[in-house]
Amino acid sequence: MHEATFRLSGSTSYDAITDEFEAYISLWCNDHSDLLLVECAPDRLEAALERIDSFAGVEDAIVDGETAVVVTGSCVKAHDTSAVDADLDETGCLLLPPIRYHDGNRSIRVLALESEQLTRFYHALLDDFEVIVESKRDLSLARFDRDRTPDGIREPFPTLSRRQRQVFSTAYELGYYEVPRGTSMESVASVVGIDRRTADEHRRQAERKLLGAIAGQYLG
Repeated sequence: MHEATFRLSGSTSYDAITDEFEAYISLWCNDHSDLLLVECAPDRLEAALERIDSFAGVEDAIVDGETAVVVTGSCVKAHDTSAVDADLDETGCLLLPPIRYHDGNRSIRVLALESEQLTRFYHALLDDFEVIVESKRDLSLARFDRDRTPDGIREPFPTLSRRQRQVFSTAYELGYYEVPRGTSMESVASVVGIDRRTADEHRRQAERKLLGAIAGQYLG
């Protein structure tokens, strides 16, 4: 069994929303509505939700700081003319939810019994998208962990938004995580070109995702 993660160039409103608001959207698709996990700076989250409402409708939402859980009024497939369902059916591949939107693009995880199916799926995607293969791996039964994830397959690595990646990498390169610290968050924010509070928020989001992935791999 084989799994690959593909990054597809943006062409939908969700792609545009993540680019405009520096947001991160995880989407679980149903036939009539979708469940979204939206992560965004608190001062931009309301505007991002308004844009989602104008695109797919918002039936209900729970907002907590920089995170919102949203039930949409319609399914993304009703609006997205570049869905990959036909390519999945043609190649016999399976989409592993959620679809993740970030940096004006989307990332999808795909499972196949044979590696050739993933190759065919990749070539089919090229007809509609610019495609980057983010990861590819062989799976064995030992890699399945049904106590940790619904599908039993751990993600290889969390996806950081563009700003999260920029803040975290800048902080690391400037020595923020050294002992003693080689820099301050004020300096990191200045290099990135944002205020310290916003930089702190992006740093915390990046740390939570990265530490969560590490803990999921190594802690029982």
